[in-house]
Amino acid sequence: MKASTIPIASAIAISAMSTAALSHWWSVRQFAAAVDAGLPVTPIHIPSLIPERQTPPAEMAKTQAATPTPAPKPQAPALAASDLHQKAFYEALIRKMENLQNQNRDLLDQVAETNRDLMKLEFRVDTHSEQFRPLPVSEDIPMTRLEDDPGVLPPRAEPVELPTQE
Repeated sequence: MKASTIPIASAIAISAMSTAALSHWWSVRQFAAAVDAGLPVTPIHIPSLIPERQTPPAEMAKTQAATPTPAPKPQAPALAASDLHQKAFYEALIRKMENLQNQNRDLLDQVAETNRDLMKLEFRVDTHSEQFRPLPVSEDIPMTRLEDDPGVLPPRAEPVELPTQE
Protein backbone atom coordinates (compact mmCIF):
# COMPACT_ATOMS: atom_id res chain seq x y z
CA MET A 1 0.00 0.00 0.00
CA LYS A 2 1.48 3.31 -1.06
CA ALA A 3 1.97 6.12 1.42
CA SER A 4 -0.14 8.47 -0.72
CA THR A 5 -3.25 6.27 -0.75
CA ILE A 6 -4.67 7.41 2.60
CA PRO A 7 -4.30 11.18 1.94
CA ILE A 8 -5.89 10.79 -1.51
CA ALA A 9 -8.84 8.81 -0.10
CA SER A 10 -9.28 11.38 2.68
CA ALA A 11 -9.23 14.26 0.18
CA ILE A 12 -11.86 12.57 -1.99
CA ALA A 13 -14.11 11.90 1.04
CA ILE A 14 -13.78 15.49 2.31
CA SER A 15 -14.54 16.94 -1.14
CA ALA A 16 -17.63 14.72 -1.51
CA MET A 17 -18.93 15.78 1.92
CA SER A 18 -18.22 19.45 1.17
CA THR A 19 -20.07 19.20 -2.14
CA ALA A 20 -23.10 17.61 -0.47
CA ALA A 21 -23.15 20.29 2.24
CA LEU A 22 -22.86 23.10 -0.33
CA SER A 23 -25.66 21.63 -2.45
CA HIS A 24 -27.95 21.36 0.57
CA TRP A 25 -27.14 24.92 1.68
CA TRP A 26 -27.87 26.25 -1.82
CA SER A 27 -31.25 24.48 -2.08
CA VAL A 28 -32.32 25.69 1.39
CA ARG A 29 -31.24 29.24 0.49
CA GLN A 30 -33.31 29.17 -2.72
CA PHE A 31 -36.34 27.76 -0.87
CA ALA A 32 -36.09 30.46 1.82
CA ALA A 33 -35.79 33.17 -0.85
CA ALA A 34 -38.88 31.84 -2.61
CA VAL A 35 -40.87 31.85 0.65
CA ASP A 36 -39.70 35.38 1.51
CA ALA A 37 -40.67 36.63 -1.97
CA GLY A 38 -44.21 35.29 -1.50
CA LEU A 39 -44.02 32.80 -4.34
CA PRO A 40 -46.31 29.77 -3.99
CA VAL A 41 -44.19 26.88 -2.83
CA THR A 42 -45.64 23.41 -3.00
CA PRO A 43 -43.83 20.87 -0.86
CA ILE A 44 -43.17 17.49 -2.33
CA HIS A 45 -45.79 15.03 -1.08
CA ILE A 46 -44.20 11.88 0.31
CA PRO A 47 -46.78 9.27 1.31
CA SER A 48 -46.13 8.17 4.84
CA LEU A 49 -47.19 5.16 6.83
CA ILE A 50 -48.95 7.35 9.41
CA PRO A 51 -52.56 7.99 8.38
CA GLU A 52 -53.70 11.60 8.22
CA ARG A 53 -56.05 12.91 10.88
CA GLN A 54 -59.69 12.21 10.10
CA THR A 55 -62.14 15.06 10.66
CA PRO A 56 -65.31 14.17 12.56
CA PRO A 57 -68.57 14.14 10.50
CA ALA A 58 -69.94 17.22 12.34
CA GLU A 59 -66.92 19.36 11.37
CA MET A 60 -66.99 17.94 7.88
CA ALA A 61 -70.61 19.02 7.39
CA LYS A 62 -69.79 22.56 8.61
CA THR A 63 -66.79 22.94 6.31
CA GLN A 64 -68.71 21.55 3.32
CA ALA A 65 -71.58 23.99 3.86
CA ALA A 66 -69.17 26.94 4.15
CA THR A 67 -67.00 26.16 1.12
CA PRO A 68 -68.01 25.14 -2.37
CA THR A 69 -66.91 21.69 -3.44
CA PRO A 70 -63.97 21.75 -5.85
CA ALA A 71 -63.81 19.50 -8.89
CA PRO A 72 -62.55 15.99 -8.09
CA LYS A 73 -58.87 15.45 -8.66
CA PRO A 74 -57.90 12.94 -11.33
CA GLN A 75 -55.31 11.38 -8.95
CA ALA A 76 -57.92 10.32 -6.40
CA PRO A 77 -58.77 6.97 -8.06
CA ALA A 78 -55.09 6.17 -8.44
CA LEU A 79 -54.48 6.94 -4.75
CA ALA A 80 -57.47 4.84 -3.74
CA ALA A 81 -56.16 1.90 -5.77
CA SER A 82 -52.71 2.23 -4.25
CA ASP A 83 -54.24 2.50 -0.76
CA LEU A 84 -56.20 -0.70 -1.38
CA HIS A 85 -53.06 -2.37 -2.66
CA GLN A 86 -51.09 -1.28 0.43
CA LYS A 87 -53.89 -2.41 2.72
CA ALA A 88 -54.00 -5.84 1.07
CA PHE A 89 -50.21 -6.08 1.30
CA TYR A 90 -50.16 -5.27 5.03
CA GLU A 91 -53.03 -7.65 5.77
CA ALA A 92 -51.20 -10.47 3.98
CA LEU A 93 -48.04 -9.57 5.90
CA ILE A 94 -49.92 -9.69 9.21
CA ARG A 95 -51.40 -13.10 8.32
CA LYS A 96 -47.94 -14.45 7.52
CA MET A 97 -46.58 -13.11 10.80
CA GLU A 98 -49.42 -14.76 12.73
CA ASN A 99 -48.72 -18.06 10.95
CA LEU A 100 -45.04 -17.80 11.87
CA GLN A 101 -45.94 -17.03 15.47
CA ASN A 102 -48.20 -20.10 15.64
CA GLN A 103 -45.54 -22.27 14.02
CA ASN A 104 -42.94 -20.98 16.49
CA ARG A 105 -45.25 -21.77 19.41
CA ASP A 106 -45.81 -25.32 18.06
CA LEU A 107 -42.07 -25.89 17.69
CA LEU A 108 -41.42 -24.68 21.24
CA ASP A 109 -44.07 -27.12 22.51
CA GLN A 110 -42.39 -29.96 20.60
CA VAL A 111 -38.98 -29.07 22.05
CA ALA A 112 -40.43 -28.99 25.57
CA GLU A 113 -42.04 -32.40 25.04
CA THR A 114 -38.79 -33.84 23.70
CA ASN A 115 -36.90 -32.45 26.71
CA ARG A 116 -39.39 -34.10 29.07
CA ASP A 117 -38.95 -37.43 27.24
CA LEU A 118 -35.16 -37.17 27.44
CA MET A 119 -35.29 -36.46 31.17
CA LYS A 120 -37.27 -39.69 31.71
CA LEU A 121 -34.98 -41.79 29.51
CA GLU A 122 -33.13 -44.60 31.32
CA PHE A 123 -30.71 -47.17 29.96
CA ARG A 124 -30.98 -50.69 31.26
CA VAL A 125 -29.06 -53.80 30.31
CA ASP A 126 -30.66 -57.19 30.52
CA THR A 127 -27.87 -59.37 31.95
CA HIS A 128 -29.92 -62.55 31.71
CA SER A 129 -30.45 -62.29 27.98
CA GLU A 130 -28.63 -64.55 25.55
CA GLN A 131 -27.53 -61.52 23.56
CA PHE A 132 -25.69 -60.05 26.55
CA ARG A 133 -22.06 -61.10 26.42
CA PRO A 134 -19.49 -59.60 28.80
CA LEU A 135 -16.13 -58.49 27.50
CA PRO A 136 -13.59 -61.34 27.21
CA VAL A 137 -11.10 -61.37 30.06
CA SER A 138 -7.81 -63.22 29.87
CA GLU A 139 -5.82 -64.35 32.85
CA ASP A 140 -2.46 -63.50 31.24
CA ILE A 141 -2.57 -59.79 32.08
CA PRO A 142 -0.74 -59.18 35.35
CA MET A 143 -2.69 -57.35 38.00
CA THR A 144 -1.34 -53.91 38.68
CA ARG A 145 -1.94 -51.88 41.75
CA LEU A 146 -2.78 -48.20 41.66
CA GLU A 147 0.02 -47.32 44.11
CA ASP A 148 2.72 -48.51 41.69
CA ASP A 149 1.18 -46.89 38.64
CA PRO A 150 2.20 -43.23 38.13
CA GLY A 151 -1.27 -42.53 36.71
CA VAL A 152 -2.19 -40.38 33.79
CA LEU A 153 -0.08 -37.37 34.74
CA PRO A 154 3.71 -37.47 35.01
CA PRO A 155 5.18 -37.41 38.52
CA ARG A 156 5.32 -34.04 40.21
CA ALA A 157 8.62 -32.21 39.90
CA GLU A 158 10.69 -31.62 42.98
CA PRO A 159 10.79 -27.98 44.08
CA VAL A 160 14.07 -26.20 43.48
CA GLU A 161 15.30 -23.84 46.17
CA LEU A 162 17.19 -20.79 44.98
CA PRO A 163 20.23 -19.59 46.92
CA THR A 164 19.67 -16.56 49.07
CA GLN A 165 21.61 -13.31 48.61
CA GLU A 166 22.95 -13.08 52.20
